[in-house]
Amino acid sequence: MFSGPGRTYGPLLLLPAVAAVALLSACGGAPAEPGAPSASPSASSPAPRPSSAPASSEPPTTSPLARDVQAAFRAATKAHPGAALDTCTTDAPLDDADCGAALTAAGKVAADTERRLRQKDPENADLLYGAALTTAGAVQDGLARLRHPIPCYGLSEAPQPPPPLHAEAESICAEAADLTRSEWGIFLSTVEP
Repeated sequence: MFSGPGRTYGPLLLLPAVAAVALLSACGGAPAEPGAPSASPSASSPAPRPSSAPASSEPPTTSPLARDVQAAFRAATKAHPGAALDTCTTDAPLDDADCGAALTAAGKVAADTERRLRQKDPENADLLYGAALTTAGAVQDGLARLRHPIPCYGLSEAPQPPPPLHAEAESICAEAADLTRSEWGIFLSTVEP
């Protein structure tokens, strides 16, 4: 038996209004008065900003610890330029000196940033600058993986693998370089503004 469109769709039309009241109540808004006409979502005014949001469009101030990390990184980058790891593509040959130079520079920047931060507060450096120090160590570990046991990109004086193993060594080096690039990206996210 057909009961008409009012009964079939009536409860479905109330769902958005009920959801809006529940959302406003959960977010701290005042619930609607019973019997008051409900406004459609498109006609309602924007929700008030939470009190913790900044009132102006000025960027938040940088903490002293973040400024220490950024200053150490900038000084290390200036002292060891050339950490452009985009030269280390997955198809870079095993003896690609440009890739090796970029990786070496990245390792030096990470190590120098760590050294500068540890000098700033030797006793509390791990507590104060933990993220930057941990990620700097990961970059240095990545560089060590590229030096041994396979001499990737001229990073060590060890002899190149024999021709039958050359393609496999290139593949291993490409994967290790890709991992080091990822570690470098994570390091940058902890030291750059």
